Amino acid sequence: MYVCRMKNIIKHDSSTPPRLRTLQRNGLARRYLFSALLIALIPLGLMAIVYDTQYVRAIEKVTESGTNAKLSGAVNLLRTFLQERVYELEGLADSPEVLEWLSSAEPGDEPSSILLDELRQQLDSPYIYGVVTKPTLFDEPLWHMTQGLLKDVSWRALPVTPFAGSELLGPALPISDRPGWVVLRLNPTGFNPLPEAWVGLVIRLASLTEQIDDLTLPGFKMPVIVPPQKVLLNSLGNLKVSSYASEKDIDSSEFIPSWHIRLLWLGDPLLGPLEFARYGLIFLAVGVAFGIIVLSRHISTRLERQIAPLIEGAERVASGDFDTPLGIKDGTAEIGYLSFALERMRLRLKRLVKRMVEIERRAILGQFSAGVAHEIRNPLATIKTTIQALSKKETDPKRQALMEAVDNEIDRVNDVVQLLLDYARPRDAKAGKVDVLNVVKAVKILADTVAYRNGVQLVLVDHSTVFSFADSFQVRQIVMNLVMNAIQALEGIGGKVVIRIRQQGLSVYISVIDNGPGVSADHLSHLTEPFFTTKTNGTGLGLAICKQLAQANQGALRFQSASGEGLTVTLQLPLYLNNSSPE
Repeated sequence: MYVCRMKNIIKHDSSTPPRLRTLQRNGLARRYLFSALLIALIPLGLMAIVYDTQYVRAIEKVTESGTNAKLSGAVNLLRTFLQERVYELEGLADSPEVLEWLSSAEPGDEPSSILLDELRQQLDSPYIYGVVTKPTLFDEPLWHMTQGLLKDVSWRALPVTPFAGSELLGPALPISDRPGWVVLRLNPTGFNPLPEAWVGLVIRLASLTEQIDDLTLPGFKMPVIVPPQKVLLNSLGNLKVSSYASEKDIDSSEFIPSWHIRLLWLGDPLLGPLEFARYGLIFLAVGVAFGIIVLSRHISTRLERQIAPLIEGAERVASGDFDTPLGIKDGTAEIGYLSFALERMRLRLKRLVKRMVEIERRAILGQFSAGVAHEIRNPLATIKTTIQALSKKETDPKRQALMEAVDNEIDRVNDVVQLLLDYARPRDAKAGKVDVLNVVKAVKILADTVAYRNGVQLVLVDHSTVFSFADSFQVRQIVMNLVMNAIQALEGIGGKVVIRIRQQGLSVYISVIDNGPGVSADHLSHLTEPFFTTKTNGTGLGLAICKQLAQANQGALRFQSASGEGLTVTLQLPLYLNNSSPE
């Protein structure tokens, strides 16, 4: 009744979303498809205009107007690139660890971990292969880089070029299995007495040569760098074999001594390849547009298939169905995150409704219990007093036995009323140090007589003393209720009830195990619900009160059973620590 009421509240308070077929008209998938078509067709329409202008611009680039200015810009770009590496090298050379290593290291010494870390930081740059250090007392420098880069290289034979207070060593020309590189080295300040000490950066030759890539004009001109060895290095840092020299080749000024740029003339372009490229670009644009259309349609269809279950699931939750999962097993990351969020929302709403139902049930039960206590307990007290007075004056044994039976039934009714009051208005736990073993032993002494009368063997497994931080009275009440339930489950058939205590981590566990008929899986999840019972004369409040008392003591109740295999009930309580507090 309470669950239906809460579901109806949520159903009427939530706005129901429109149907999926109405959303499809202005859906995200449809708009995504139209946007993709527009994006694909606009480049296709502009392709002819762009191509016609590109041919004229290509002819203009071939002319020598502006070529010298571009060469000057490339020269400045190369100088700037090298100057930036000089600044980096100066920062490294001024490091105290580097200065100490260069000045005081002796042959056989190894760099410290701090120095190595500082040198490795230089490797974060995409332009650097490694670092070279040459302490004063070393005959050969230490190359902190992949040793394969030194293959077939004698560093002393490399040309040396001064630049901005440093020296450029190289280049080491590339071969088939090794790229080219240059070393920018610097004598650190403060080493006037030690001129043989230096530190250097091993720079990728391709990082230097790629600075002239903007001068490339396919089919017309190719820029190369001419180093001191008088070879040609293209923009990729590879050797360029020139079969002939043209009068139209253009040399720049030297950006450092013995280094300059040369623009190689490749010849006149042919009209045929350009026309072929024109139609190729058009067909490529059409193919790209068609591919985008197909891909967009596929993505939009898949998006609709993934979103539809989410909308249906949200509608089910809005209508009050919290038990049916959304059922999204696969999908994109975004849809997966959304599905996970909606599923978590469904579970939280389910717990919230259950909690609200429990609160409402307890409030109603409290009002009911107060009425019962007022309307029943007072008349019961009067009846009990009257029966006891009449019993004292009665001489007939049969009538006296009947009055005692009435007196006992009054006590039983009073116990039921007390259970209602205990559940509706539980007493706050007064936590303290509890000797769990003593509590369980006291319960066993009280329950032994009942167990013997019902043909049940009650066994307490030996355990060392362990202390819990809880309310001693409430712990005793819980254990007594669990033991009596286990004995009652074996009533008429006999059996064995085992009480076991164990400590694990920061918790104490008290388990009551019986070998009775057990509880079915359908009933197991309802054992702690108020008024749920499998006994013919039970009230259904015992385990509900036990659960309530366990939670009041920061503990929990757990049930394990299978039909015909007995029932295990475990009470978990917090372990007593020296600094335990009521919090």
